[in-house]
Amino acid sequence: MKAIILKKRLLSCWLLLSLFSSSALAITLQQAKQQGLVGEANNGLIAAIKPNNNSTINHLIISVNNHRKETYQAISQSHSLSLNIIKLRAYHKAIEKTQSGHFYQDSGGAWKQKK
Repeated sequence: MKAIILKKRLLSCWLLLSLFSSSALAITLQQAKQQGLVGEANNGLIAAIKPNNNSTINHLIISVNNHRKETYQAISQSHSLSLNIIKLRAYHKAIEKTQSGHFYQDSGGAWKQKK
């Protein structure tokens, strides 16, 4: 009986650790920006500053961009505006909000560090 209880407790601990270990290793958008890994792209999305093979950063970019695309689509439909207009407005707003030291892409596609 004690062996069964012990096995259940060990299994519970293992499940909790496996849940928290992946989130503990994840990086936030803010951290990635602070480290100069990603910046605000000129299409209203985020992108890697330099080509990147880091799966954590790539996952972050995909996740953030998917959320932004859904949001832009909803705003576009609810305000009867083109998706390109919404993306352009989001891009300009993102540049305004970009903190000093973080990166953004200019209209020509060059990465700039905000001063």
